[in-house]
Amino acid sequence: MALGSDGKPRKRVVIVGGGHAGGRLAQALVAGRQCCGVILVAREDHPPYQRPPLSKSILLGTSTFEDSCALWPPGDNAWRDVDLRTDVSATSIDRDAKSVHLSDGAVVAYDVLVLATGSSLRRLSVPGSELTNVHGLRTIDQAYAIAEGFAKSKALLIVGGGFVGLEIAASARMSGLETTVVEASDRLLARVVPPRIGRRIASRHEAEGVSIRMGAMVTRFVGDRRGVLKAAVLSNGETVPCDLAVVGVGVTAHNDLALHAGLDVDVGVLVDASLRTSDRGIFACGDAASFWHPLYERYVRVEAWQNAEDHAKVVARNILGQSAVCDTVPFFWSDQYELSLQVTGLAHVASSGVERRNSDGSVLMFHLDAVGRIVGATGLGVSSAIGRDIRLTQRLVQRRARPNRQRLADPQVSIRRLVDEPVAESDTARERVAK
Repeated sequence: MALGSDGKPRKRVVIVGGGHAGGRLAQALVAGRQCCGVILVAREDHPPYQRPPLSKSILLGTSTFEDSCALWPPGDNAWRDVDLRTDVSATSIDRDAKSVHLSDGAVVAYDVLVLATGSSLRRLSVPGSELTNVHGLRTIDQAYAIAEGFAKSKALLIVGGGFVGLEIAASARMSGLETTVVEASDRLLARVVPPRIGRRIASRHEAEGVSIRMGAMVTRFVGDRRGVLKAAVLSNGETVPCDLAVVGVGVTAHNDLALHAGLDVDVGVLVDASLRTSDRGIFACGDAASFWHPLYERYVRVEAWQNAEDHAKVVARNILGQSAVCDTVPFFWSDQYELSLQVTGLAHVASSGVERRNSDGSVLMFHLDAVGRIVGATGLGVSSAIGRDIRLTQRLVQRRARPNRQRLADPQVSIRRLVDEPVAESDTARERVAK
């Protein structure tokens, strides 16, 4: 272990992954000065950045990488304390030698290794997927390519009615593109929001002129003689003219590196609540990690901005010798037109729900487990109002609260009042959510 200028041992920390979680972790570690030597390995030819602006302001051309995506300003002095290696990836881990082999031939030793490898787009393996103007959206370079398509194209086809696909649809309509969304299920956001909220979002998009095809899939893309996209053929037999397409059918965790190193993997890299893998010298965080959540008492994998922020803080504290676990309530958001969709907790572990309709037109759906405990909530409305209610609901989830269902549904009963009320009964093992 190397020594710092103060003569104290410095941990050599290697972070594999230059996305949001990896970048925030490096930032937190070097802020401590002299504690760690940090090597950050980034697959892309960019410093670490956040992704939410990619489907919004970057597509619209209202912001740039530097002012909306970059986690650290280019001239930040902290970069002097990080050995940033861009446009290179890790190819293997030698756990016995405690070293990582890189795609440029380098071998770097570590005292602590962190896998912040993120996730990659699922591919749509249909004929014509390789045509010019058929894109995915995961990186800043892909966002710039789509933004260029926005400026040159007339008709956009989006495959997938999830968060990213719908944000792209909203941006496309704001840019004046004819826009069609193709969704394989019978409703938008089927895996993440209740049906009522999904229908309301669909109505809002249709009011903006978005054409939505439910229960349909793209079976092939059709190009002209130059290999440029001109249409898509759907499973219902319809042919939709389009000169630009974006495929957004989900992501998968980058876990090959961990798997080949013999670490425990189940969808993501399995880690405990402190985000340590089955090798105590290796952590995993962000999209790549399936972590044990103490509040829900199960492994969860969360693909969200807030999760990357939370994980970076937890790993940093553990590396710096403090004890930390990730027990924060998950949080997601999506901005579409004037609407803000915000989700907290884990709706999929709920067995029932309670709806609250507010006078401003916003709606909240509280998700309850089998004993009436709040395990999450979904809100749709104006950002400021929904954001306040969701933040307060997070406190109810954290406390394992079980408010009266009628009071939950009554907009005259403020959520703050529910938060301030004492929890009626302490949690017991038999009352916890069935695993």
